Parts: sequence; C-alpha cells; structure tokens
Amino acid sequence: MVNEALQMYALIDASAAPEVLETVKRVVSTYGRRIRNGFVVTPHGEDKVIFFEIKKKECPIVEILSMLAEKYSLYPAYVVQENKDHLPKRSRNEWYMVDEVKFELPNMDVEKFNVWKAAYAQMLKTIYRDNSVFIKSFVYLGKSGTVHVMSFNSERAPKYRGMMLGVPEWNDTMDGIIKWAEPERVTKMSVRYTNL
Repeated sequence: MVNEALQMYALIDASAAPEVLETVKRVVSTYGRRIRNGFVVTPHGEDKVIFFEIKKKECPIVEILSMLAEKYSLYPAYVVQENKDHLPKRSRNEWYMVDEVKFELPNMDVEKFNVWKAAYAQMLKTIYRDNSVFIKSFVYLGKSGTVHVMSFNSERAPKYRGMMLGVPEWNDTMDGIIKWAEPERVTKMSVRYTNL
C-alpha cells in the first residue's frame, strides 16, 4: 500500500554551512511540512542529506531547489514524485521514470540505527565489489523510532549512453537486500525522478 503522505519529496545535500541549510529549510518549508535529517548511503560511504516532504501541488519547488543547489553547491539534490498529479506543469529539468523500493524498520533508537547503517553500508560495498551493482539508499530515523529507507534504480550501465535510467539486475539485488533487512513494510513502485 502506498503512503499517500509522501506523494512528492526532495532529498538534498546537508554538508553545507548551518546558515545555508537554515536558508534552504526556510524556503522549502513554504511548500512542505516534514523536514528530516538523514543520510545517503552508497558503497563508497555516507553523506548527510535533508528530506523534504512537498505538499503543494504544481508549486515551483523544482526550480527553487535547482537555484538553491546551484547557488550553494548542494549536491546530491533530487526530487521524487510518486503521484503524477503532483508534477509541476512546467519544468526545465528532465524527469525520468525509475523503480523505487522503500522499506521501514521499526523499534530503532539512534545507537541501533547507527549500527544498522554501518552494516548496511558494508553490505552495499560487498554487493558492488562482488556483483557490480551500485545501490544508493536514502535513510533516516523517524521520530517514532522507525528507520525509513528509499532506493531508486537511477544508475546507467557503464557503456550505456541512452536516456533510460536503471540497470536490470537492480531489482533482484534489492529483493536480496529486503530479505537481509527483514523490514516490517515494503513498497515498490515506479516514480518520477529528477536529479538537480
């Protein structure tokens, strides 16, 4: 079942100076309500990101985030849309359809989350080394003690130069990750995705 509360959300780099992040949060909060601090975890390590839940339909959030990302060098920066009616009517950015896998792990505190995140990062590193499948996951610990994990099949095969994103072995790899993680809830869907 799709979580209707997350129809559109943004993920943006959080390594900038605190005053820059406060500016970004203040601007984006005009269009959304939930702001969470989290991480992007890849085989190469982790970086801090901020999650913004966007609630206003057809708002200029993509253009605003693009401007802020460029002005403050905030990368990675992504906008993900799960509901087609939420898409702005006009946008200069290229939107792609990609597979998304989300899952939730309950009953975590900060200490358990950090241990889990380290084990997860190690697993992604092993998968990349052994199978050459690059998994990038966005994770945060919710206020209720639930870990939220979002991954997108947004990579291109190394020699592929077309416009379609994703690699075929990604979905099978994510099934293996889900089996390992034993989450309470899993959601799979196709989403619109743009990299700012």
